[in-house]
Amino acid sequence: MRSPALNLAFLPFVLFVPGVFGQAKPLALSSNKIAINGVVKSSDYSFSQTYDGLTLYVNRTSSVLDVAVVADTTGWVGVGLGSLTMDGATIFMGFIGPDGKVSFKPQAGSGHSHHDVGSDVRATIISFAIKEVAGKTTLQLALRPAAYIKRGQPILPIIFAFGTRKSFLPLHAFHGALSLPLA
Repeated sequence: MRSPALNLAFLPFVLFVPGVFGQAKPLALSSNKIAINGVVKSSDYSFSQTYDGLTLYVNRTSSVLDVAVVADTTGWVGVGLGSLTMDGATIFMGFIGPDGKVSFKPQAGSGHSHHDVGSDVRATIISFAIKEVAGKTTLQLALRPAAYIKRGQPILPIIFAFGTRKSFLPLHAFHGALSLPLA
């Protein structure tokens, strides 16, 4: 059973902030090997884009799709793939709790809500890391690319957001979307 409050956490992903929705340089295959440890080195990623309080990073090899968000928050961060809105997106969100423990949830966007995913989506996660340092929270993901990029697919739709509280329930303080062209 879904919690109504949890369903609202990504609700504003259906809205776009002017200047945050856009096109980028095509993402080509690279040979970069990225350590998933919660520390992002921008030189490791083929694509990076800074928005208001959040930087999105993406890298793609033949066997790994690396995605990271670093946000100016001590609350939750999230990134979704497969749709430019919550609906249809596979969403990954997380934060470091007040007790120092990592909280991480893969979610499936459905309409204006989201819910827990099945083992098929969890199986696409190779590894993840979440770290909070100096007022910034980082979420790094290594994913199986075939689950999110099909042969001949021209773009990778990505949504991203962060909130100010250490909970999956509150709404975001910032959100955006990007159509990342694939080379």
